[in-house]
Amino acid sequence: MPVGVGGGMGCSAATPSPADAARLRVAQAVAVLDSTATIARVAALLDVREEEIRTQVAELADAGLIVGQCRAHPEMAARVLGELPADQRRILHAGAAELLCREGFAADAVARHLVEAAEVRGSWAAQVLLEVADDAIDADELDSAGTHLELAYRASRRADERAAIATRLVAVEWRINPSSRTRNFGRLKAALRTGRVPYPDLPATVLQMLWHGFVLHVDHALVRLRRGADGAGGLADRLEFLGAWLKYTHPVQGQRHEWLATVRPALDSVPLERDSPHRQAAALLSGLWEQRPPAETAAAAQRILAQHRLTPSTVEVLVAAVDCLLHTDRLDAADAWCTSLLAEATARRAPTWQALFASARAETLLRKGNLVEAAGHAMVALNLLPAEQLGVWIGRPVAVLVRALTAQGRHAEAAAQLERPVPRALFESRFALGYLRAYGEHCRATGRPEEALRHFRRCGRLMDEWGMDFAWLAPWRNDLAAASLEAGQQWQAQTFATRHLDAVGGAEQHYTGAVSLRLLAATSDPLRRVTLLRRAAALARTGGDELELATVLADLGDAYRALGEADRARPPLREAARLAESCGSEPLLARLQVEPGAAADGGTRDGVGAGGHEPLSPAERRVAELAAVGNRNRDIAEALNITTSTVEQHLTRVYRKLAVARRGELRFALAKVG
Repeated sequence: MPVGVGGGMGCSAATPSPADAARLRVAQAVAVLDSTATIARVAALLDVREEEIRTQVAELADAGLIVGQCRAHPEMAARVLGELPADQRRILHAGAAELLCREGFAADAVARHLVEAAEVRGSWAAQVLLEVADDAIDADELDSAGTHLELAYRASRRADERAAIATRLVAVEWRINPSSRTRNFGRLKAALRTGRVPYPDLPATVLQMLWHGFVLHVDHALVRLRRGADGAGGLADRLEFLGAWLKYTHPVQGQRHEWLATVRPALDSVPLERDSPHRQAAALLSGLWEQRPPAETAAAAQRILAQHRLTPSTVEVLVAAVDCLLHTDRLDAADAWCTSLLAEATARRAPTWQALFASARAETLLRKGNLVEAAGHAMVALNLLPAEQLGVWIGRPVAVLVRALTAQGRHAEAAAQLERPVPRALFESRFALGYLRAYGEHCRATGRPEEALRHFRRCGRLMDEWGMDFAWLAPWRNDLAAASLEAGQQWQAQTFATRHLDAVGGAEQHYTGAVSLRLLAATSDPLRRVTLLRRAAALARTGGDELELATVLADLGDAYRALGEADRARPPLREAARLAESCGSEPLLARLQVEPGAAADGGTRDGVGAGGHEPLSPAERRVAELAAVGNRNRDIAEALNITTSTVEQHLTRVYRKLAVARRGELRFALAKVG
């Protein structure tokens, strides 16, 4: 008769005999220990003499339930473990974990039992789980890392150790879910308030708190960092980078904690790795603080990107390097690196990193004039994570998306994006600048120049307050000039465009000089207009922004037509149409009166390039006269009892017929045609 191990395996009695119960316990222990099972270990786990275990194992082997020296048959193991009550199974696994740990087994072998046990207290268990979590992090196995870290947190009995584990839990979670509402983020905030976050983890904690605008927690962390700065030799490079990063991305905090700028000189005697990514990135960002960043900035950014892998500690470093390529007009290089880093973040299943590099690539594509792809990547960034999780960083993709949609003429969609709630802390970060510019551009494009002027002025005011009034960051004076033109304020437009040129040191010193020249041309007489626009076109060709080049060429063609030089107007107008279609700018195509899809063939309608002016209809004349004296589209619509859309359509035809590019030119053009 076969030897049973419980009611389901050869024993028909409802209650097993003492011998069967003993054999069942041995079978359970053997199944739990699995490949590590030996007579001695089973005896130790069950606290039974080895002689008894040897006898019971032999009986189980005779029944075919144990194979080899002390290995459970797979079917038997599955059966006895499946029938074992959960609380008893956890007790056996906890005992197995402690037993294997005492014998010096590898951490992963011990941790397997700790995971099954679910609740094991003691620093020994926490240390084992932390070791396995580190290996999982290195392998990008974030779910496994999170599981082991959470168990380590529960296992630890020391508050300081639990705070350190909470810090690591947030770091792992951050790559997938950078939310301020998780249990782990709450633990981190509590640890920060009580001063228990480990000193080496404070720089990363500062960045996480700034992400969501927790200014008081940032202050707690930075006060602790300052107190320990004199002895923070191993952290000197990170502190130096933190200071440069705050100044660049969170200028209000940078001004509040200016002591960070003194860290490097104070620690010059400390030997630091020459190739430290944080030291390199700190120098890179510090070099930006000029109207014209040094020529070597782009090369230094490329070196950082080539030398350092994407990791939790280098993600901001690599974002800074990509931004420097963008700010120094190395658009193709910035695009290539964004594409590479985005692909790596995707392969490593890190949506937070994906959102950062998708946003950076969207901004790069917008800067190149590629409106459709810029909008697409901005949407990718916004869809990877819920809006709440993006924190202040939401400002970057929203700004790009609004500007791209506005330039495509998709004003309702742009308005919907501007209705997204954004955190108040956004307006203490550099992302406020792009957001305000985008809001202003949308207002200007929808016939609200005065509102646009308010947003652009606020942008300029913040840049001045933060000590970062640089054209490479936000050419807000050009924005004011453009909005002033729309408002019929030619003198102000001329003033702001000239001030921008003064700020950059001349039109040829920065790609935005082409924009200034184009805006100045709109305030000039026809002959000077052509001269300025030809200069602007030459600069725009080297600036990398195809949409700006298309706009300049459209203005140049109109300027030639205004002089009656139809033959000279046709080439720039044809090129403008081709570029506008390539960029996806429907408003510019409409202004050029080109059917989408026809630009590649040089096809136009309504006689683009024809000499002379077509007569205005009575309705067009009324709209033009009201616009010429500075009325907004909304005011014109109310005065004439028509829709704003109808006003925009009339003005588009008026601009074409009178060969003007801006509202400010209407007064002179109307005087000419009588």
